[in-house]
Amino acid sequence: MKKFLVFIMALMTVMTLALVGCDSNGQQSTEQGLDPNAPKSSPFAFQGNVVALEAVIDGYNNDALWQDPNRVEVQFANCEVTIVRRPTAVYLFYKVYDVTPYRFVATGDADEVTKSDSIEFYFDSQLNRANVPSGNCYQVNLGRDGRTRILAGATNSFDKWLALYNFEVREGDFNNGDYDYYYVEAVVPAAQMNMTADNAIGIAFGQVDRVDERNVDLQKYYTWTGIVYKGNFVDPQIPSTYVVLSPVSLISGEPNRLYTYDEYCSLTGKGGKA
Repeated sequence: MKKFLVFIMALMTVMTLALVGCDSNGQQSTEQGLDPNAPKSSPFAFQGNVVALEAVIDGYNNDALWQDPNRVEVQFANCEVTIVRRPTAVYLFYKVYDVTPYRFVATGDADEVTKSDSIEFYFDSQLNRANVPSGNCYQVNLGRDGRTRILAGATNSFDKWLALYNFEVREGDFNNGDYDYYYVEAVVPAAQMNMTADNAIGIAFGQVDRVDERNVDLQKYYTWTGIVYKGNFVDPQIPSTYVVLSPVSLISGEPNRLYTYDEYCSLTGKGGKA
């Protein structure tokens, strides 16, 4: 069982340089209100993106978090996905059926995870519903072998993203009868995605299944599958097609779930570009 803590320059230190003048005797001056005897602030004294976790990220969905009545469950391709929104983070759990545990390796580039067994999730954190990936859009690829790729929306595309997130991949066990499965548990702090506790977001999913052990970079050796929700294909590269994930249930007495954009607008009375 592998434990992965991805820490890619997420905590960017913001340092303030105080320019202190000197008088003719070489002594520090306080002309600009800078007291040399005052306590000096630490350049590390800022709030980072680390959050207190509400589940042990170990590849098992046996924490109380995963029984939340407002959890969202969705099936697509060979995946069963559970999503739980919290004010400080989004939690995801994947159960993936895959009898061919293959990976592609060439130069070691991060993009290789997209040609190996892996899962993907995408967020439109402000529900901007642009026709191309742009600001507040995020993509996370998690490989069965632990490799990752994370991207953020830039001008008309996804680009590299500096972020912190926690995840673990666990292989099924023959003794438990789930040898043909693997599991991915992940948490992404909401602050990194400009996501607040009460805003609805767009979301999309994907699965890559490498179907041949030959280490060749040809698409016939792997397949990509996304989600079709209520008859509509959700294209991860077109955020305006994403389904909507509300932080709370929108229908009284019914657990939370994904909504089409039209359903979301009808239930909330909110308009916008469809």
